[in-house]
Order: sequence, then C-alpha cells, then structure tokens
Amino acid sequence: SYAKQSNDLMVDLTVTEDGFQPKKIDISPDTPVILRITRKTDNTCSTSIQVPSKKITKELPLNKTVQISLGRLSKGEIRFGCGMNMMDSGMIYVK
Repeated sequence: SYAKQSNDLMVDLTVTEDGFQPKKIDISPDTPVILRITRKTDNTCSTSIQVPSKKITKELPLNKTVQISLGRLSKGEIRFGCGMNMMDSGMIYVK
C-alpha cells in the first residue's frame, strides 16, 4: 500500500516465507520514496535488506517496521534484496 507523507511516497513491504512482498513496485520518476519494511517470519534469509545501487544495508528485526529513505528516484530499475544477496529480491521500476 502506498501512502503520501508530506511529499514522500511511503511503500510498505513485508518479509514472509515467500520473501519480499510485493516484489515489484512501480514509481514515477523524481518521487522521493521511503520504504517501510516489516519482517514477519524467522524462516527466511532476509533478516536484513540491501539496496546495492544506494549502498544501503539495514537489519530487519522481527515484527518491527524499519524505514529506509531512498530519496528522489530517477528513471531506471532499483534492485533490493536480502542482506546475503541470495535469490530473494525485488525491483523498483521508475518510469
């Protein structure tokens, strides 16, 4: 779900046994984005999130919401995934 707070677009992500939900996020260019991630399971390698292109890595404590500000995004694709860089990842499409 997306909610506007000031000019920032809040994007809610959850981490379940199936990984990050949603895996695909569509955003308009030049929108300041804040991810709100809540890990709901211990049965996952996604105990942290990384956004390589933004050089961001954050721990995801169980059942606590972590906010990550990505700033204004320009056109392109921004990958995010588990801290171990394994198969579980998603993509933000800025177009």
